[in-house]
Amino acid sequence: MSALPWESSAGYTYPFMTRDECLALLERPPQVLLDIGCGAGGVGYAIAQRWPACERWGCELDAGAAQLAREHFHHVVQQDVEAVDFKALGLVRPFDLVTLFDVLEHIIDPWKLVRELTRVMAADAQVLVSLPNASNIALLLDAMRGYWRYRRRGLLDVTHVRFFADFDARKMFYRAGLRVVRHDVTFLGPGHYIWERHHRESFPLDLAVEELTVRLQSVADLRRICADQNLYLLTPHHGKLENEEEQFLASESYPATHAFGFD
Repeated sequence: MSALPWESSAGYTYPFMTRDECLALLERPPQVLLDIGCGAGGVGYAIAQRWPACERWGCELDAGAAQLAREHFHHVVQQDVEAVDFKALGLVRPFDLVTLFDVLEHIIDPWKLVRELTRVMAADAQVLVSLPNASNIALLLDAMRGYWRYRRRGLLDVTHVRFFADFDARKMFYRAGLRVVRHDVTFLGPGHYIWERHHRESFPLDLAVEELTVRLQSVADLRRICADQNLYLLTPHHGKLENEEEQFLASESYPATHAFGFD
């Protein structure tokens, strides 16, 4: 009998990822970093190379990964971030950079975590987030066929417990007190080829991917369904919402949706 997706005789390996595509969104050098789910320490290494004066904190539950990360962080806390008293551990200045790279989808209550993190941020903190894109067209094609295949890595990583499209992520951020300053995407799977083939065409566009046909109104729609990850630069908005769109995102209101369910 083959192993289940989360079972591996080789054990878990920790990819050393510097997340340069996310750090490129930063608008100014950080002074005090908190990297949540810091893994083997790739982000700490990248920050140290660019801004060696930055005080680097990591939070990582896995003991093996935390041990590796200590080579690149001044402090690595092997504890649930929501339970950490950073001041008791020696934090003097609030974090002016918080990173959550492929973390929120693994947490039962990411809405609470994002809200609680604002308490340890500087008033003008930069927050970087990467999230798998639940509206990816390849995922939607599989779902239409009746397939929802969990894997060791990717959009349906077997350890994912929450799924976010771009709008839902923005809703979570604004309601927690964070404004979206910049947004980018990554194309890692089949969406890359669809994007390269069609993004220069005129819109509206009827996009056919095998037996799935989607009518797209704009190139932004194409970008949204081709993306594998959504990347965000956020900062606290302190309740000062700049326009109707931000007010809507911070409210309890939601656009009409069609999936069956009750509130």
